Amino acid sequence: MYDVVALGELLIDFIQNGKNINGNPIFEANPGGAPCNVLAMLARLGYQTAFIGKVGADYFGRMLGEAIQEAGISAEGLRYDQKVNTTLALVHKLSDGDRDFSFYRKPGADMMLTAEEINQKLIDECRILHFGSLSLTDEPARTATKETVAYAKAMGKWISFDPNVREALWESEEQAKEAVWYGIVQCDFLKISDNEIQWLTGFQNYDEGVQAIRARSKAQLIHVTLGRQGSLAYYLDKKVCGKPFLRGKPADTTGAGDAFCASALSFVLEHGLEALTEKDLEEMLLYANAAASIVTTRKGALRAMPDKREIEGLIADSRQNQVERGVMKTFFVTLRSVDTVKSFVDDMSRMEGDVFLSVGKYVIDAKSIMGIYSLDLSNPLQLAIENWKDEYTQIVEKYL
Repeated sequence: MYDVVALGELLIDFIQNGKNINGNPIFEANPGGAPCNVLAMLARLGYQTAFIGKVGADYFGRMLGEAIQEAGISAEGLRYDQKVNTTLALVHKLSDGDRDFSFYRKPGADMMLTAEEINQKLIDECRILHFGSLSLTDEPARTATKETVAYAKAMGKWISFDPNVREALWESEEQAKEAVWYGIVQCDFLKISDNEIQWLTGFQNYDEGVQAIRARSKAQLIHVTLGRQGSLAYYLDKKVCGKPFLRGKPADTTGAGDAFCASALSFVLEHGLEALTEKDLEEMLLYANAAASIVTTRKGALRAMPDKREIEGLIADSRQNQVERGVMKTFFVTLRSVDTVKSFVDDMSRMEGDVFLSVGKYVIDAKSIMGIYSLDLSNPLQLAIENWKDEYTQIVEKYL
């Protein structure tokens, strides 16, 4: 019996790792591919996982087959293509810590998976089927993916979807959006990034973007990841904000979203998708954000996933720091008008401790009206209040 089976791409991420003496970039070959990264994280947490996909019958394909088995992922559903090579991705780190991808996939072996090669026994024996959008870019993998998702739904399995959009791999933006909407319509659990939800729905505000998704999907649990700003969870009428674990300049953000996704799925495996409370959602985001933060301190993805001890250690350290500083509460607030900003600053000035607004790498004193006007007010901003008191609740609720 498997907890999670994932279908999709398994590839080599060539991640830039400095330069040689002549100034030429050095690239390190890391096993990767979002679906397998998710499985690797789940395996580190003690869950039974299996992968369905295809690599080339070449050096890199054999390397990947060995890597996933070393990570504790069943390779029973892995196929080897005799004619098409393993997909390669060159990952260039940008100055802000984000990444730029160059793919060698015209074609790549992951695209060549056929419906006949799907091991349905793995679907029969799993609780959750997880997939992304990259297996929907080309045939025959597109049909294989859709038939597998349809079979899993017919068998009563939960469906998890993470778009993980790589725009360069699509013939057009319209084709990419159509595929992402397909995945969203099929899923029970959705993890989507801030830039993806804005690109897909056309709404800059995440709440409005989620409303647009809910109009077309029955997804019960939706996560929006915000990078260094943390994350959001939407469940029924509940919305919960998860604070980030900021740990300086990231070494590499590859795999952070996959670690988040896997950690949230682990909570679903333990608690299900029925009657989740706000406390449940807070716990879920706390754990997932901590896992993602650890991955950003390491190179690579599939082999960089943390275990329970590391995640729980980071959470414990964070809580101890909060105790030493005084209790800190975080929220996401929306400030769209001049009048709202003025009222907000007046209210924040009544707080006894420090109050901060943050977006990306910028942290602003929430008691300074000029500082707030320097921020983009079209989206929620993270508010952190030190030395929290229960009497502050009614004040903050006005801006949620």
